[in-house]
Amino acid sequence: MALSRLWQYVIAILVFNILSVIVWSLFSKSGFGGNENYDYLLLAIQWAPGICSQKQCYDPLPTRWTLHGLWPTFDDKRSSPEDCESSCTLDPLSGHLESEMKKKWPNLYGEDASFWKNEYCKHGTCCTDILSKPTDYFKAALKLLDIASMNNVLSAAGISPNSGKSHSFLSMDNAVSEILKVKNVKYVCAEVNGKQVLTEMRLCVHKSLSFMVCPSKDTGRTCDKSKHFYLLSDDS
Repeated sequence: MALSRLWQYVIAILVFNILSVIVWSLFSKSGFGGNENYDYLLLAIQWAPGICSQKQCYDPLPTRWTLHGLWPTFDDKRSSPEDCESSCTLDPLSGHLESEMKKKWPNLYGEDASFWKNEYCKHGTCCTDILSKPTDYFKAALKLLDIASMNNVLSAAGISPNSGKSHSFLSMDNAVSEILKVKNVKYVCAEVNGKQVLTEMRLCVHKSLSFMVCPSKDTGRTCDKSKHFYLLSDDS
C-alpha cells in the first residue's frame, strides 16, 4: 500500500510538471512568459484624414502624422505579445510630456488618457526590458515619430495631401529608403469611394530603437501596391 501511494505521489508530481511546462509555453506564445519574448518593435503612424474618411472622429483633425502605437512584434507568424502584466495602471501624465502626447499621440475617437493607457498596458508592458517605465515607452515612441520625419519623406516623394491626386507606392518606397535607409515598410489602406486611401504606415524598429529593414512577415492590412493611392487632405 505504501509503495502504491508513493507511485501515486510520483505520478502526480510528473503530471504537475508536465502541465506547468505546457501552461508556460502557452503563456509565452501569447505574451505572458517574460517581456523579452519578442523580436523587434513596430512603429505605427497614422494619417487622420484617411482614417476619418471612413470613421467618425473628433474635430479638429490633426494635420500631421500621429502615433497609433509602438508594438513588440515577432518576426514569424505568431500573434504579437500583448498585455504582459496581469494588472496594469497608468498614472496621469503631466507637463511637457502630456502636451507633446496630445499633439503627436491623440485619440481620434475619444479621451486621450484612455487611449494612452490602452496602448501602454497592451503593448508597452511587453517591452519593459528596454523601456522600463511608461514614460520611457511614450518618450521613445515620440522620438521615433520625430526621426521618421514624414514631412521630409513626403517631400522627397513629391507627395502632398490632395484628395484629387493619386501617387505610386514606388515613389513612397524610394523616399523612405532615401530618408530613413530602410525597406519593406508596411502600408495600411482603406477603400473610400472607389479610391485606395492611405491611412497608416508601419516601420520596424530594432531593440536599440533604430529603424531597421522589416522582415517579410505581413504586419497588417497591406495596400495593393500595384495600384496608386491617395493621401487625403483634411478638408476631404
